[in-house]
Amino acid sequence: MSELIVQTGAALAFVLLLIAAAAFAYRKRQPGAPGLFKLVAYHPFGPRRGVAALRVGPEVLILGVTNADLKLLRVIDASRIEEGTAAAGADRISRLRKLKDGIDG
Repeated sequence: MSELIVQTGAALAFVLLLIAAAAFAYRKRQPGAPGLFKLVAYHPFGPRRGVAALRVGPEVLILGVTNADLKLLRVIDASRIEEGTAAAGADRISRLRKLKDGIDG
């Protein structure tokens, strides 16, 4: 009886090992380069509706997403977004410094 339990346990472990190996191989063989797409942001407007910003190489695609459709709204160069973010950050820092100087008197 104990031999049957050991044999069944070994078979189960072997099947689980095969499933894990198949999952690993499947993940490695998926088409497309890893990291080709990156979801930058998503803003929902209801159930299954929203706007997504998807980075594809040097561009950011702004997409309208619904449960039945996907529409390209705009294509933006990613470098323009990064420059704009840096400029906005510098502007915020300068405003905070002016506010602090005004408080410190």
